[in-house]
Amino acid sequence: MSFNNGQGDRGDGQLSQFEKNNFFQGKLMTARDMETEQDYHADRLQTLTRFVTGKGIVQGIEVSSIEESETELEVTLEPGLVVDGHGRPIVIEHRTTKTLPLPSSDDIYLFIRYTEAELESVPVPDVSGASSEEYMSNRRVESFELTYQESPPEFEQIPDVDTDISDNPDEDTAYRALANRFHQQFRTPVESVEDPSVFIGSFERTRDGAWIPGGDTVRRQLVYDNDMLYAALVNHITDTDNPHNMGGRAAGGGGGDLGEAAEQLQEMQTQLDTVTRYVMRKSLKDKIRFFEDVSTRFEEADTGASKTAQEIVEAAKDGMADDAFDDRAAYREHVGDMLELDIALGEELEDSATEESLERYVKAVNELQETLADDMGVLQVAEAQDGVCEAADSLEMLYDIVPEN
Repeated sequence: MSFNNGQGDRGDGQLSQFEKNNFFQGKLMTARDMETEQDYHADRLQTLTRFVTGKGIVQGIEVSSIEESETELEVTLEPGLVVDGHGRPIVIEHRTTKTLPLPSSDDIYLFIRYTEAELESVPVPDVSGASSEEYMSNRRVESFELTYQESPPEFEQIPDVDTDISDNPDEDTAYRALANRFHQQFRTPVESVEDPSVFIGSFERTRDGAWIPGGDTVRRQLVYDNDMLYAALVNHITDTDNPHNMGGRAAGGGGGDLGEAAEQLQEMQTQLDTVTRYVMRKSLKDKIRFFEDVSTRFEEADTGASKTAQEIVEAAKDGMADDAFDDRAAYREHVGDMLELDIALGEELEDSATEESLERYVKAVNELQETLADDMGVLQVAEAQDGVCEAADSLEMLYDIVPEN
């Protein structure tokens, strides 16, 4: 069986049979036969790579800088190796700078995608019916292109593997039970691959125009290679005192490595703080973007609602200017202050918005109010804030409303 790598007739990532040349004495080898020979070996390798190794960054591929000019972004990548969703290796052999169009928002999500470039243009021999082209490339080099999108990608969830072996005390039976269970859960269907590109990081524009890593960068796709997995396994089975790096009470009654555990905890806390700051900042930027659209949309039909929506925009801008996203208490207080304007906007829209869309908006505002009243965490507050923004984006005007003078 072969996974189609996009070079053949199918590019959906489904499986197809391997096809290879059958050699015999006197066979006339044509360009088509040579291509079949190349595709056969490439298909086999890429199929195994896709299903055994997986998709992601194998080594390197760090974004070392992003510089913005008047017309484009210059993104510099460090050398490394990537395996894309079709199992194709992508090599960046030296530090490389790529240009991208300027984004319309302050957030971008970078991806690496496989491509090929033609080299060595040579004349085509004058053979009847061979080609309509006078020149063809003599080589194709496997390369890459850098792309981006302005909305977060759909991140793959970590498999929830059932490791209960209470009914399988025998080691061999337990091993087979775990393998069969994982296969049935995650390997039974063969999914098509719509987008083989690899996510390498998110970045956001600061107030001074610089680009810094965003919170979603910690979720970039990485390959868990055999060296890493074996090292983790060996470390686990040889650490008889504390195999899970647990502090306090450890297996065998010994003390755990509290210093290492503290370092790991501190690293996790740092990552959580980065993500939290990113989420709070993004919620304020979304508030500006969505409510500016509401203000413009209702400007002629309901000047009062349009003005209130603009006041929300200005309040969110004040929060950005005051760096409210740098302090959780300040962020909560700022969202609470804006809540009064959110409520006022709902009252203004009673005569100009459709009942269904207004009901959705009021419900989202109430949920935000309850989240603040219940003293929930800032991530829940930001999530409720996003709900208000989404509801505001779906507000619709009544068709028969008479514009205000």
